[in-house]
Amino acid sequence: MADTGQTSAAWQLSDEQLATALCAAEKSLRAAYARHLDLVAEAERRGLGRASGCRDTAGFLVSASRLSWDDARTRVVLATTEFAGVRAALAAGDISPDHALEIVKVLRQAPATLSVGRLASDEVTLLELARQAIPSTVRKAGQRLLAYWDLDSKEPTAREHELARPRREFRYCWTRDGRMKFSGEFDPETGRLAEDLFIPLAKPDPADEHGNPDPRTLSQRQGDAVAAIFDLAARADSLPVKAGERAVATVTIRHEDLLRDSGLVTLDDGRAVPVSQLRRWLCDAKIYPAVLGGEGQVLDLGRSARTATPAQRRALAIRDRGCTRPGCPRGPKWTTPHHVIFWATQGGKTNINDLALVCERCHQLIHHGGWDIQIHHGVVYWVPPAWVDPQRRPIRNTAHDPPQHQAA
Repeated sequence: MADTGQTSAAWQLSDEQLATALCAAEKSLRAAYARHLDLVAEAERRGLGRASGCRDTAGFLVSASRLSWDDARTRVVLATTEFAGVRAALAAGDISPDHALEIVKVLRQAPATLSVGRLASDEVTLLELARQAIPSTVRKAGQRLLAYWDLDSKEPTAREHELARPRREFRYCWTRDGRMKFSGEFDPETGRLAEDLFIPLAKPDPADEHGNPDPRTLSQRQGDAVAAIFDLAARADSLPVKAGERAVATVTIRHEDLLRDSGLVTLDDGRAVPVSQLRRWLCDAKIYPAVLGGEGQVLDLGRSARTATPAQRRALAIRDRGCTRPGCPRGPKWTTPHHVIFWATQGGKTNINDLALVCERCHQLIHHGGWDIQIHHGVVYWVPPAWVDPQRRPIRNTAHDPPQHQAA
């Protein structure tokens, strides 16, 4: 009853008293959890789960206490751990069950060649970290420890061989509908580099003007991040050349199909794609179009002049400061110049007044999402489709504005 009284009077505590009570309560919960683990360990030793008609001890906990399977299995793992230091720290309330699980996962992967003394020392190191850091930090430290153990258990020649030939694998295949499926793995250094690129590029977009959050899943955002990285690499100055020029493809299309934005185009590898997709590709002239007349004569062959010059790109970076779609924070290096007036059918020119920086993902919205672009007095505006704004009022991106502009 005393505890209940203290709980009901929590609103009467000062901030300092409340903080002290919270920490003390958490320590008591952890100690009680450790005492519970003693019971779980005895149940496992006796085989109580099977004796009660359950599959195992975890099954008994799920059935009797209505725990989730993950929670039940975690309790069995911690109850049966052979690492006394972890159990002692948990019983003292110094670490949480999440801390303990991260440490046990790492220590159980120690190589057989690791000495008992070294293992005990590493356990102490992880416990010291757990007393001052959150579980995810302990997990990262454990991953570094695993990598160190892996290298330390190898002969010097084997270590040098692995460093000289890092493991990087990439496997892919094409599906019937023309999509690429891939899998693979990277060595730690390359993996961290990839993750450093994924984290900023795969962040959810800000909520739109109606307060709707980014509808993409994590895997979709990461897919868009990979596409943006490939797009940037394809524009690198050091990209390998083929037959004396950057890797390009040639597409064949009838002139009347190009004019009416319909039909299919054929790539030089035999694939057929819609004209709308061709228009998007042609914005940066990564594809050279071969436009044929009725008798098959070549009416027009793509010219490299359709690509913005380095000087124009620098000028656009200064003017637009990044992707021009409202709300998009992507910087200039993740963008390509888009022709506001399409050159093939509308006579658009490759000059500053007809170009706007657009990132790879937002480029899709122009060609397939119903958005249009306008430039007024050197400022780029996006015109939303009618289903977003029936009045189709132009919007300027303010994501790149300095703070004083946003506050004005």
